[in-house]
This record gives sequence, C-alpha cells and structure tokens, in this order.
Amino acid sequence: MKLNQLLQRLFGAKQKETLSMKNKMQAQKSEKIQKVLTMLSNTQEVEMTCDEVFAVLDQFAEMMARGEDVSRLMPLVKHHLAMCPDCQEEYRVLESIVLNAV
Repeated sequence: MKLNQLLQRLFGAKQKETLSMKNKMQAQKSEKIQKVLTMLSNTQEVEMTCDEVFAVLDQFAEMMARGEDVSRLMPLVKHHLAMCPDCQEEYRVLESIVLNAV
C-alpha cells in the first residue's frame, strides 16, 4: 500500500467530517446574516427600546386578553415584539399569567 493511500484512509474521513462541519457553520452564519438583514429592512423611523416596551408590556398583555386591537392602539409595542426574541419571551410569560388569571 502506498503511503498516500494509507494517509487517505486514515485522514480522509476526518477531512470529510471537517468539510461537513465547515458547511454547517457557513449555513449558520448565512442564516444569522439573513436574519439581521431582515430585521434591518423591517426597522421603522420610530422604534421602542426593550426598556420602553417592558414598561407597558403588562398593559399590552391585558389589552390582548380583552381582545382589543393592539395593532391600532400600541403599534410600536407590537412591532417591537415581532422583532425582539427577548421581549417576546417576556410577553409570553406575562400573557400566560394574564390568561390564567381570567
């Protein structure tokens, strides 16, 4: 057996594995870049910060529970929640509390 063939047998699988990992990492980077670009394209001239949203999140959750039109009454909060996973998580917890209290 030639040395080149032996090396290929020993390290060929690892090389394929490394390429597979690189492809996965590249795909993850592409997904993140796409997400950032989508978020940038959805930005508005006026935005709320997480702190500002958190300050009115209880009111927003109660309005949602009552079936009020939050898109019309609190559009900036609704937009922020659509863009921010951290605030979405806070809202989901608060929503479950409000709905269980009703």
